[in-house]
Amino acid sequence: MSIATAVVVLIVIIMLTLMRIDYFAEPRITGEGYYIGNLHTHTYSSDGQMTYHQMIEAAKALGFDFIAITDHDTVSFATRFLCPVEKRVLCIVGEEVSTKDGHVLAIGITQTIPPALSAEETRRRIHEQGGIAIPAHPAAPLGLTIEKVEGLPAVDAVECSPYTKGENYDYSCELLPGFSYVYNSDAHRKDGLDRIANRCWLANLSLEALKEAVKAGNCTEFRPGDMR
Repeated sequence: MSIATAVVVLIVIIMLTLMRIDYFAEPRITGEGYYIGNLHTHTYSSDGQMTYHQMIEAAKALGFDFIAITDHDTVSFATRFLCPVEKRVLCIVGEEVSTKDGHVLAIGITQTIPPALSAEETRRRIHEQGGIAIPAHPAAPLGLTIEKVEGLPAVDAVECSPYTKGENYDYSCELLPGFSYVYNSDAHRKDGLDRIANRCWLANLSLEALKEAVKAGNCTEFRPGDMR
């Protein structure tokens, strides 16, 4: 296949994909109030079991207002180009970065951050892009240790992970007092989205308002499954 043919095929794929997005849906309320969503999800682009569109549709079906796509060490084509123009929910470009110290969520970034850097260097690069840095599932396998999180300056929040339940605490957040918290399901498929989510008080439904809410600690635990 020639380069010109490949470019034409790519353009056609983009156009057909964009046509699937409902641009004529009734506008959502975007003023001050509580909004529901998940900041840690995966698609086929890393180790998830759903396409970008399937994840967005699943989030919409649960009544989510926002979702971050955070595939491992990559920002896929779909996430990079479709997420910023998504109309079904507020979609946020993200990445779960495999630092040499453990996994860190990069939320609201524009470029892929390479793996195998230190957690501190990763945090610095996230902030350089205007994103927020959140240690993923601390104290769980592949997460930063509690000591590492406590010694990491200027993280924006820590993730309260269902994977770190224990006899004396429900989530890893109870081991990390004094931080802002987010509540994510780390969903790899549709049925993972309804485990736990965030209920955040936002000035409006936008990425900037969400980043401010996360940093200010204005997100609490929400159980989407309870709505059924």
